[in-house]
Amino acid sequence: MKVTSLLTIAAAICMATSSDAAPKPKPANKDPCAELAKQGTYNNPQLSYDVVKRCFNNHKYRPDVAAKVLSSLENTYSNFFVFIDQAKVGPTKVAGSPLDTAPVDALKELDAIRKKKWANDYEFQLAVTRLAASFNDGHVSYRNFCYMTAKFMQPLSLYAPVVNGKQDVRVFYVDTTIGKKGLPKNPSSLVDCVVQTIDGQPALKAIQDFTDRVSAISKDPGVRLNDALASTSWYDEWSSSPGGFASRYELPSSESVKYTIQCAKGPVQTLTVPWVVRPSDYYEYSTFTDTKSYWEVQCQNSAADYNGHSNSRLPSPSTTAARTLAAGSKKGASETAPALTTFRERGKITQPKPGQSNGRHNGEPKAPAVITQAKLVATTRTSAFYRLTGSKVKDACVAVIATEDTEEYEYDSDEYHNFAKGLQKLQSQGCTKLILDMTNNGGGLIDFAYYINRLLFPKADPYFVQDIKTTKMIHDASRRAIKVHTARSMLDATQYVSAATNQRFKDTSMFTKDVRQKRGSATVTFSQRSYFPFKWPFLPLKKGQELKFKPENMAIITNGFCGSACSMIATRFAITQNVKTYAIGGIAKRPLSYFSFPGGFVTEVGSVVADLSMIKYKAPGKTAPTQLPVMASANLPMGELFAYANSTVPLEYDSQFYAATVHLDQDPVSARHPDNVWVKIAGDLNPKKK
Repeated sequence: MKVTSLLTIAAAICMATSSDAAPKPKPANKDPCAELAKQGTYNNPQLSYDVVKRCFNNHKYRPDVAAKVLSSLENTYSNFFVFIDQAKVGPTKVAGSPLDTAPVDALKELDAIRKKKWANDYEFQLAVTRLAASFNDGHVSYRNFCYMTAKFMQPLSLYAPVVNGKQDVRVFYVDTTIGKKGLPKNPSSLVDCVVQTIDGQPALKAIQDFTDRVSAISKDPGVRLNDALASTSWYDEWSSSPGGFASRYELPSSESVKYTIQCAKGPVQTLTVPWVVRPSDYYEYSTFTDTKSYWEVQCQNSAADYNGHSNSRLPSPSTTAARTLAAGSKKGASETAPALTTFRERGKITQPKPGQSNGRHNGEPKAPAVITQAKLVATTRTSAFYRLTGSKVKDACVAVIATEDTEEYEYDSDEYHNFAKGLQKLQSQGCTKLILDMTNNGGGLIDFAYYINRLLFPKADPYFVQDIKTTKMIHDASRRAIKVHTARSMLDATQYVSAATNQRFKDTSMFTKDVRQKRGSATVTFSQRSYFPFKWPFLPLKKGQELKFKPENMAIITNGFCGSACSMIATRFAITQNVKTYAIGGIAKRPLSYFSFPGGFVTEVGSVVADLSMIKYKAPGKTAPTQLPVMASANLPMGELFAYANSTVPLEYDSQFYAATVHLDQDPVSARHPDNVWVKIAGDLNPKKK
């Protein structure tokens, strides 16, 4: 009886154990993109980090798509990327240069991407994106909008001021409109507290490592650091950008950021702050239901049939010089850098307006005005004009130039007149010192930049000479372009002015009469040097209205993000007129660039394909650029500028010109109130002898 009972009990235990050990039925796999579709709605635009990550990774690697992407880039880079050879060796070596960027062999790297086995399409596309970013050229980019449907944000925006001679990372602002999870009860108490570590790394190193990988804004790591951090600048109004670290498209490595923060001499706080994920402007609401339809809607470029037609749903490509080169028209060359687009897409930190309380708790001080030591005199579409009000700087004024994108392309547009009127108003109020603040200016209309150069220095050439890489394809296509004479092709030589004769080219010699030049270790061919035509019927200014600002009484201030058309102003003033330059922020005790990506006009793969189709040029074999098979854009510079007409190194890689005359450290006041810097610079300009 006893034995039987024990056996029965043992059998029961065995059966129970066996039952517990039996595998439970696995739940049906949910399609992560279907989950994403349910989350991303107009009524509830909140996304889950995990769902976004799984949806992105759920797209299988498509060898056919990858092959077409790589072929398109290889053919475009080989024939149109003007720096493809120079990039292999990087910038010139000059003592004291702030530039630090690794050489890039584009075709070799594309081939390496082709040979690697990828786990999914997202990883492949990310590799191509990072390759473009590795040039550290704000004109070079690969943006795949398929995987830019989510925007990742942190409520903590950071900056790196120098306080008491030491640079550290601090909290610039806490934007609780983004999110409150992981933050203390009084989030505003974190402002200006020191961030010691980020995800276990020293904070400054963590941010520098991140921005060196993704920023692409400059070959200067100090400028790339500025790009990752919060900054204050004017564009229609004064506002602060959260910086690339706190607002990004690239999927973060984890769903939250772990900070260790110390406020004054208080205890060290450890905060784990999740990423707030929301649909971006590239997210197509209510158009997909699963991974398959996500690919069809968000990823696949169904119109990429290689006949020169782009998908109409693609975001508008960067404006190219070719689009606005027209014989006999009053249009000028324009280019919008991808870096500027990225900067503006980050949005603004939501702060209370000056004079308002942020309402977080009783007794919260009201927000101060951004500008307190200068009086606004005038504003235009691109610029704001201030007169400094302090008694010691009453003869100083500031033109804040936010962009050269006038939004109109006619030479007699109001913006040209209004910009001149703004400077005239400053001069009429007794200003003899002029500071040009071009912080966070990513470019715009080349013609407008050259107009500003001529306006302030009417006796000097306003332009830079440039050339374009030549190949057999360029030779053949240029012959076709001038024969068709569409007056819109970037390869129609009659749209350019010869730097040698100051006359428009009348034949294809600009492109077909090769000039051999050394770029790195290779000797390659380029076009004849040229510049874009310009004609301003409202210049020179009428007698008695001339501007009388002298170069010794002028200065330029930037945070290094002054690219494209902006650099065509800043470097022209500095190099040819000896205007003093200031750069603020960056890495303490290290030279800082006052401009970035000065390469000539930017074009885009889709624009190249459309241009060749427009002139009915067909390349032999499989050498022609083709439309990308995915919803993406690939930008690249087509022209290279030179500091002087006889320079042999393109300005983009000519290290001797980048460092600002004066490198200013950012501090907690100047980071929020740029006029604090204006006053300092005004005191430096042509000081009176004691």
